[in-house]
Amino acid sequence: MSVPVEEARKTGDSGAAHAPELSRPRAGGRAVRLHTAALGLWTVFLVAFLVLTGEHWWWRPVELLPPLVFLVVPLILLALTPLARTARIRLAAAALCCLALGLPLAGLNAHALPGVGGAPAAPPGALRVFSWNTEYWDDSDDPDEFYAYLKAQRADVYLLQEHVSWDLDGHRPIRADHVAELRDRLPGFHVVAVGEMLTASRYPIERWNALDSWPYLSDSRTGMPPDGEFPDYYRYKVLRTDLRVEGRVMTFYNMHVPVQLDVSMDPTSAGFTSFMRAQEVRRQAHYRALERDLAENRLPVVLAGDLNGTSAMGEVHRLGDRLRDALPASDQLHPGSWPASGPALWRLDWAFTSEPIEVHDYRTVDSRGMSDHRAQALTLSVPGG
Repeated sequence: MSVPVEEARKTGDSGAAHAPELSRPRAGGRAVRLHTAALGLWTVFLVAFLVLTGEHWWWRPVELLPPLVFLVVPLILLALTPLARTARIRLAAAALCCLALGLPLAGLNAHALPGVGGAPAAPPGALRVFSWNTEYWDDSDDPDEFYAYLKAQRADVYLLQEHVSWDLDGHRPIRADHVAELRDRLPGFHVVAVGEMLTASRYPIERWNALDSWPYLSDSRTGMPPDGEFPDYYRYKVLRTDLRVEGRVMTFYNMHVPVQLDVSMDPTSAGFTSFMRAQEVRRQAHYRALERDLAENRLPVVLAGDLNGTSAMGEVHRLGDRLRDALPASDQLHPGSWPASGPALWRLDWAFTSEPIEVHDYRTVDSRGMSDHRAQALTLSVPGG
């Protein structure tokens, strides 16, 4: 039956199908639901991450996400909000909140933006510090090239990690001793080493000691090394040296925090889980030993090394609450240090200082294929020193 013309004019119904008009709200509603679900899931994940980071061994695999994901994901969600036409303002506001929460975890250096930062120029005689995870010293490198690289940095203080060899078949560390060799290669330098940690200084060493982590193990059965062949490798991951620099004594902490997990292991195996638990116990013990020493140390402090931690991880943030990150002195927007051979998506290597030290320059340095880590170089001074 046809609809009368006058009635069609009043009702707007000409008898044509309404499918196109009904499909738009249906499609818009589906976009709103999908976008709302994605935002909800990301918000739950973000809150869980903030609550759990730095506290639980079973959360460690999640923490290994590239920190830039905390910037990229909310930006993608924000870019998609126009698709949810009826709720775009509300969803955009939620995406911006996620961005605000995640931005501090992303590891970006706002001081590198034009007109934002800028460190004061280094005064004459400023101190040059070079920190580097050498990836098992010169095991797979030409020794002459290795030492030439170190010497080319023209540093006053070298904080070097993995002064050790590695047994690939036995999957275990082997003690190395290159102290005398390094003294020959760097004439006039004072060198101390323990475990895998080595510090070399042009300035006299007043005193030095390695921080013993074993008294701070929360579970000694879990955290003790798997064998007794090289216990110092597991026991000492923080080497403290007090140096007399131009008449003033300063503390330099050389640190290498154990890795969270072993990617070469089967993740479904019991060994993978037990290794993660043991590593967590060791990691926290080294941090507790450091925190105890820092609490009693009244000297100006420089701390640098491979923390195997990212800008998103809780323990790195706690260390940043006590000391100042050297990052504001860098002109790099995202100073990643690992992997050295490709896009360095992770900043695993860090440098911190205490008052009254001023950092004038901080940057990561190409390791020329001799390590999987980029090195760190910083220039600093002590006002009034």
